[in-house]
Amino acid sequence: MKEILIAVSGSIAAYKTCELVRNLTKQGYSVCVIMTKNATHFVGKITFEALTGKPVRTEEFDVGMAHIDLKNMASVMAVVPASANIIGKMANGIADDLVTSTYLAATCPVIIAPSMNPGMYSQKAVQRNLETLKRDGVIVVEPAYGEVVCGDEGYGKMADVLTIQNKILEQVMKIVS
Repeated sequence: MKEILIAVSGSIAAYKTCELVRNLTKQGYSVCVIMTKNATHFVGKITFEALTGKPVRTEEFDVGMAHIDLKNMASVMAVVPASANIIGKMANGIADDLVTSTYLAATCPVIIAPSMNPGMYSQKAVQRNLETLKRDGVIVVEPAYGEVVCGDEGYGKMADVLTIQNKILEQVMKIVS
């Protein structure tokens, strides 16, 4: 069985990804984490390294062709949380970091869990980018309605960790069967 690849982008909800990674590893799944530079402002690499027992990559060219190595080892790629920035890059084929380069090279199912301010989430550009990704076959775990960290309320709050986890495992089970 290949690994579950979790890509973390820059959003305050990155701390919730720690719970997701912990749950998956406790269930015996092999999990590899990559992060955007912005994500490291919210959660440190060492946290995910402790949870997975594996090094966390943030740089595309630190060791070989990381994006190719990662796409070859991944059975599922999940971008959790998926910021407006990473969604825009993915939808428009921009590969300027390890996460977006790996996404463009990926041949496995890709899941994203959007997380951002409700004002950002409702913007036409973000909705257009999400529609593009859906048409491209990306599985979107829709955000929840609620109050976000800044106090604003609306859709944009990252979906519940168990909902995201179940969507990832659903894809893993399709591969195993």
